Amino acid sequence: MKSRKAAALTMARRAVLATLLIGMTVFTPSARAADAYPNRLIRLVVPFPAGSATDVEARFLVDKVSALLNQKFVVENKAGANGNIGASEVARAAPDGYTLYLATNSTHSANVHLYNTMPFDPVADFTPIARLTRNPLVMVVAKGFPAKSLTEFIAYAKANPGKLSYGTGNTGSMAAAQLVKSMANIDAVRVSYPGTPQAITDLLGGRIEFVITDVAVTRDFINEGGLRALGVTTAKAIASLPNVAPIAEVGLPGYDFAAWSGLFAPKNTPGEVVQVLNKAFVAVMATPEARKFFEGIGLEPDTSTPEGLAEHVRTQTELWGRLIKESGLEKI
Repeated sequence: MKSRKAAALTMARRAVLATLLIGMTVFTPSARAADAYPNRLIRLVVPFPAGSATDVEARFLVDKVSALLNQKFVVENKAGANGNIGASEVARAAPDGYTLYLATNSTHSANVHLYNTMPFDPVADFTPIARLTRNPLVMVVAKGFPAKSLTEFIAYAKANPGKLSYGTGNTGSMAAAQLVKSMANIDAVRVSYPGTPQAITDLLGGRIEFVITDVAVTRDFINEGGLRALGVTTAKAIASLPNVAPIAEVGLPGYDFAAWSGLFAPKNTPGEVVQVLNKAFVAVMATPEARKFFEGIGLEPDTSTPEGLAEHVRTQTELWGRLIKESGLEKI
């Protein structure tokens, strides 16, 4: 009798132990974290100042994704060094999904070709989540500038070598302007700003002569007459500025240029968390409201899987290397 009771107890103990082991296997710390994610405030770092196209994009997205995930987000602007300051902060953050980075071609394609020393590795130090947008740019001058078209602008610049200045607030605007200079064979002086809103302020104030930058920070001024658009940088016209012809069609055949944005987290962020974020951001980007919003600010939804973003970074880094070499920019 005792032996049967002892055997029963032994079997019971084994059953309990097996259950505990199964529980330990299923509910590992990473699994528990993924199941609970997100359960506190998420910080989205934007590497450019408030009012920039990237900032406008970020604030729209966090509002919608916050509702979808039932968790609050906060946007933090960390501007400077063409995005390197914000990117380096995120690269050092905990890989728990609560610090994210809205990157652009500046930090994840161009800067490795522009800086002799980088404070982070754009591939090794980040976990890709989703590509988000393709960003056409527009070339603008102040309303009082003598040239009314791109061909007139090029003629004016050639007649006044070295007397024109232009503003850049990120590597996209920098490379786009350098490409115009090299293709048109003109000389102009670059003035660097923390972000494009500051460059536009000086353009409106007559302190510089032209800027090539995001539609989001120029369209209202174009529509109101404060700025004159000379052309968009993409090979085809864009919906947000339907009356502005491509630069390639009005003076520089073959010109074609666009920036992009994507969402990243620090390296070693759990795959389960990455999938939660990818699905949420891609779902928001697919809504009619998002398509209308981004068309309104001159961006084009262009989403991907995490693997698609990783491949995009690779190919874009190669492309930007060629663009920067062709534009004549040197490392600093």
